[in-house]
Amino acid sequence: MNKKALSPLFATLILVIFALIIGTVTMNWGKSYVEKIKEEPKAPSFDSGYVISNKDINIPPEEAPLKKLQIQYITNEITKEEYLSKEKSLING
Repeated sequence: MNKKALSPLFATLILVIFALIIGTVTMNWGKSYVEKIKEEPKAPSFDSGYVISNKDINIPPEEAPLKKLQIQYITNEITKEEYLSKEKSLING
């Protein structure tokens, strides 16, 4: 048997270098990905504390009863059940 093979020390060194290269490439990709996410504009959050009222809408409430109903629900003036029943009656006429 005259077969030659890598020594265990050299094989270990190759594996460590390979792992370092893969780790470096992965970390660089991850860093650029995270930076790209930070730069993208975020969608407005519903927790931002906006105050909505009828005067914020340029349509008079009598001309847009569904909008008025939606604002009442958003501002917790009516319950979900009340909102759904009133909405159904407005839509069905």
